[in-house]
Amino acid sequence: MKKFLFLLLLPLFTGCATLVGNNDATVYIDSTPKRAAFTIFDGNSGIAAQGVTPESVTLKKTDGSYFGKKNYTLTLKHEGYYSTPLPLETRLTRWYLFGNIIFFGVPGWLIVDPFFGGMYTLKQESLYPILRKCQPGPYRDMCS
Repeated sequence: MKKFLFLLLLPLFTGCATLVGNNDATVYIDSTPKRAAFTIFDGNSGIAAQGVTPESVTLKKTDGSYFGKKNYTLTLKHEGYYSTPLPLETRLTRWYLFGNIIFFGVPGWLIVDPFFGGMYTLKQESLYPILRKCQPGPYRDMCS
């Protein structure tokens, strides 16, 4: 009887997004022109990843604190083109929003998922920015 009660109550103490999702997000970065150097900065101006397009990178979705969503900015540089900063936007996963309803998962909404980061995902799984060529003029010094 105790095992049955335990199995019945188990969903109440889980976070659906944490069980189904993971703590990392992978994003594919490509560009025109190819072979652009990129740097991904986290919200504390630290470097989270660097590379040359095209490439996939894996980023942490949370900093480990309560509702600690990580924010990132992608910066692309290529000689003869303007540098391009792009924010990497996050959103709540459907598993966090709706999955916890199925299991009446108030602990999932308020405790488990906010600590482990399974509740967040990147809005874009792949990015393909087109860099602008530098033009002669007063802003030429902003070119890479």
